[in-house]
Formats: sequence, C-alpha cells, structure tokens
Amino acid sequence: MNKSIAFFIIVFFTVRLNAQNALVTLNDTTMINKEESPISAPPIMEEGWNQIKSKFFTINIGVALLFDHNILVQDENNITQVGKVEPGTEFRGERLILSGKIRGFLENPWRYMISMNYNGLDAPEGKAKFDFLDWNLEIPFGAKGGWLTLGKQKEGVGHEYIAPGTQLPWTERGTGVPAFVRQRNIGIRYSNNAFNHRMAFTMGVFNNYWETGNSFKDNGSQLTARVTGLPVYTSDRDMVHVGVGYRHTSATNGALNYKAKPEANTAPFFLNTGAFEASGADGIMFEGIGVRGPFTVLTEYMNTVVSSEVAGNPSFTFWQVGGSWFITGENRKYNKNNGNLGKLLPKKNFDFSKDSGPGAFEIGMRYTLTDMSDENITGGKFGRFTTALSWYPNAHFRFDATYGRGRLDKNELIGKTNFWQFRLQFEI
Repeated sequence: MNKSIAFFIIVFFTVRLNAQNALVTLNDTTMINKEESPISAPPIMEEGWNQIKSKFFTINIGVALLFDHNILVQDENNITQVGKVEPGTEFRGERLILSGKIRGFLENPWRYMISMNYNGLDAPEGKAKFDFLDWNLEIPFGAKGGWLTLGKQKEGVGHEYIAPGTQLPWTERGTGVPAFVRQRNIGIRYSNNAFNHRMAFTMGVFNNYWETGNSFKDNGSQLTARVTGLPVYTSDRDMVHVGVGYRHTSATNGALNYKAKPEANTAPFFLNTGAFEASGADGIMFEGIGVRGPFTVLTEYMNTVVSSEVAGNPSFTFWQVGGSWFITGENRKYNKNNGNLGKLLPKKNFDFSKDSGPGAFEIGMRYTLTDMSDENITGGKFGRFTTALSWYPNAHFRFDATYGRGRLDKNELIGKTNFWQFRLQFEI
C-alpha cells in the first residue's frame, strides 16, 4: 500500500499541463474533441502522446486512478445491524479507456469505446485481473438522425449514472442509485437531440445473459428511456435542466433482489431486501439541475414498484437534494448530447511556480434517503447527510475529504454512523 501512495505522489509532482492559457478561458481546447469519441465516453484530456490518428481510425487513451480511505464510526445499534466495519483502503478504480473513430470509407464515422478496470494494485495475491467495463460501438445516422449504441454500456437513465463518476461533487453515487439502475448492461440504445440541443432523449433494450450464464429468457431483460430538457439556458453557467426516466426490468430466474451500500465502497451492504419471488419491476425517475455561476443545485427522485404478489407488490424509493459551490468561481461543463454535467477545468492551475494559481476548490453538501422497506419486504431505510471539500490542482488531479452522518432504520433498531472518507484521484 505504501508503494501505491508513493505512486500518486510521484505522478502529482511530475504531471504538468501545457495548456495553462486555455484553462483560464474555461473552454474545451485542452480536451479531446467531442466528435472524436463516443457521446457516452468520459472526458479525456488532450496530451498529444495519448492520441493516435490515421486515415482509417483514431485512438484516444484515457486513464483514471482512484485511491480511497474510508473510516466508519458506528454506534452499538449499527454494529448490531451490519457488523463492525474496520477502516478500509482501496483503489476504487484503476481504469484504462480507449475511444475513437472508425473512418475508412464511411461518410459518417463510427465511434467506439473500450474501458477496462485492473484491480492488481491492491488485489490479493493471485487475484489480479482485468475486467471490461465498456465495449461498445456508436453508429450515427447522418448529421441529425441520432445514433445507435451497441454493446456493453450504461443504460442511459439516472443522472448520477450517466455523469462520469470522477466528476460528481461527491466521492460516491447516492445510496439507492446503484440499487435501482445497473452500472453497465449489454444491449442496444438509440439516442438523439432536438430543438437546437435543448432536448435530449434515449431509449434502450438490454440483457446481459452472456455474462451470467443464464438463458436469455431466465436472465430477464431491461427496457430504459430518458428525456431531458433545458427550459432555461444562456450558457453552462446559467441554466436549468429537467429530466424524466423510466426503467423496466424482468425478474432473473423468477426473483429480484435490491441491496445498497452507504455511499462508502469498503462498507458492507446496509440495505438488503434479499431475493424474493417477482415477475418484474417498473421504475420512474425525475431529476433537476440548476446552475448559476459557481453554484449548482441537484435533485433526483427514483421510485421502483415491484410486481410480486408474494411480497405484496412493494414500492422502493430513493431521493436526494444537494448542491455545490466552486469557491474559485468555476462550473462544470454541460453535455447537451446526453444531458449531464461533466468535466471541471480550473481557471488557473496550481503548479508550484511563482505565478501559480490555486486550482479549483469545491464545497458540496447533500442529503439522500433510500427506503427498501414496504409491504412484506424489510430491506431497511437509510438516510445520509454529506459534506465534501474537493481540491482540483489541475484538470488531472482531485483531492477530496468527505464527512457524512448516516441513520439506518433496520431490524427494529436505529443505528447511526459517522463517515470520514478521503480520495486521491488522477485521470487523463
């Protein structure tokens, strides 16, 4: 683990952005052109060496390393509910991202993305391996015909899952988001925008039976749809975003199971319904984002109704409300093609020189509530208040310190937990 920390320190002192002046104007000139990678690909910084271009194809190389340390201070009730949770240190992500265009003789080049996660920096001996997170092909239908995405990809619903995980104001997504939306899925999804990019919409069909070993029918399929709009938009610094999403899932082998961690990945599942007999579930989602200069307000609501006579057709919910303030005046970019907030570029980088800027400082605050107890199901109810302070020395690094206070209502007990979380993040 000491080698891992030393690795981050070495990278921090050696990486320097050559595009200081471009960052001052808060434009995209230091990032890979949006036309050179899939719409759903995370932002990749343009460093010269990480781009390969030819007549027939292009390759953009991105890297993301996330190093976390989590401390949970539990009361006796919470220990009784979930067990004693020791401090945890892990590489939350060790990702390599390849994206680009397939040109050839295509009038409208196809775009592709392949992302892999390697757990070798902190894996037990003999357990190191690569996992493919994404492998998909994006086929455009002319300038205004939208595009079709084939392969393993995000499902396209839930703002927090559409947005790059490294660019959220918090270290982790809200408790209920991973429970109600699958992180990645295999399928086909159509996307487009309208009204001069003031509206974006997508719909998809998925079934990952290739990965589970189940038959196509027994594995259960998913159907998703999302529409977002910009009722107010003068710039990325003055806008209002609204959205609605829908997700249907069939049961896997005749059962469903919902479980969630308390926004700390090294912790166990605080909420867990256990597997119960069901035929499927339907989820509706609402989201709102308001940006005014360096201030952002975010809201999200999810409700999943399960078709299960045995369980009494329970309804599970998640909602969150929060916001952030860039003390140094920045704001995140907004991606009009898929309706989400994305990359943050500091106004002036911190670089240890006499003329160094401060980088960017962000304060975030939110409350989330996830309820998985209804009718005959007692999966628990968890609410968490979170504050976060993030420092972005430049567009590559992020240092985050988070404090959270959680309350778990489960097993006829009320358990409380204090969360202290720290992250070192590097990405290209």
